[in-house]
Amino acid sequence: MAKKKDLSQLTFCIPIRVDSDYRLNNLHSVLTFYSHRIQANYIVLEADNMQHIKSLPKIDGLRYEFVRDNNSIFHRTHYINMMLRKTETPLAAIWDADAIAPVRQLQQAYSLVLDKGLTMAYPYDGRFWNVNLFHSTMFNHAPRIRILENNNMPRILMSGYNSVGGAFIVNVEAYRRCGWENEHFAGWGPEDVERYHRLEILGERPSRVDGGLFHLYHTRGVNSGDYDKDLAKSTKREYSHVCSMKPDELRTYINTWEWTK
Repeated sequence: MAKKKDLSQLTFCIPIRVDSDYRLNNLHSVLTFYSHRIQANYIVLEADNMQHIKSLPKIDGLRYEFVRDNNSIFHRTHYINMMLRKTETPLAAIWDADAIAPVRQLQQAYSLVLDKGLTMAYPYDGRFWNVNLFHSTMFNHAPRIRILENNNMPRILMSGYNSVGGAFIVNVEAYRRCGWENEHFAGWGPEDVERYHRLEILGERPSRVDGGLFHLYHTRGVNSGDYDKDLAKSTKREYSHVCSMKPDELRTYINTWEWTK
C-alpha cells in the first residue's frame, strides 16, 4: 500500500440511517477505502429509533455518535449541522454513506478549498454514476477504485450531467456564514440543488474537479423519495423561496437561522 495522502485538515461528516444491510455495508466500504489511502478525520452520526451500527473499522480519528430519533423522516440537514459543530478541522467533507470519489479527485477538491480559499468544492464534475448490485458487492468485498472505474461496468447517471449531491468539501467557517445546511429541508428533497444555488446567489459558487462520483447500490425506502406529499410540497416551497432572493435578501434570511449561531 502506498503512503497515505495527507488530508489531515479534513473531517468526513457522514450522517446515516441504516435502513438496510446494503447501507451498512456501504458505510464500512467508504470508511475502509478512504482510511487505507488518506490521513483524515471521520464523524459518523447514526440517528434512528434504535442503534444498528454495532462496530466500525478501527480508524484513527474516527468518532461515532448515536442519536435516538423516533421520526420516520431522517432530518439529514439537521444532523449534518450537528457534525459541523463538532468538527475540529478547518475543512469538512459532507459525504453520503454510499458515495465514492477517487482519491485524486478528493485531493484536488481539498486543495481548492484549503489552498485556493474557496467555500465549497465538489470532488467530481457532475456525473454521479449509479453502481449496480453486482459491482457494489464486488467493491464491498474489496474496496478498490478500479472496480468502479472499469469500462465494462454499466453506466447510468443518477441525475444527468450536473448532479450536486453525494459529496462535497467545505471550509466550515465560510460555509457557516452561508447558512450551513438549510434545516427547513427534512427528508428527501431538493436540498442539494438549494445548497448550490444559495452559494451561487451569495457569490460563492462551488467549484468542481474532473471525474465522476460513484453511488453504491442500496434499496430505497421512505427517505429516498417524495413519499410524504405534504413534506414534498414544503421543501419545494423552501427551494423556490431561497432561489427567488437577491443576495442581500438571502443574507437577511440566513441571519434568522438559529442553527448557525
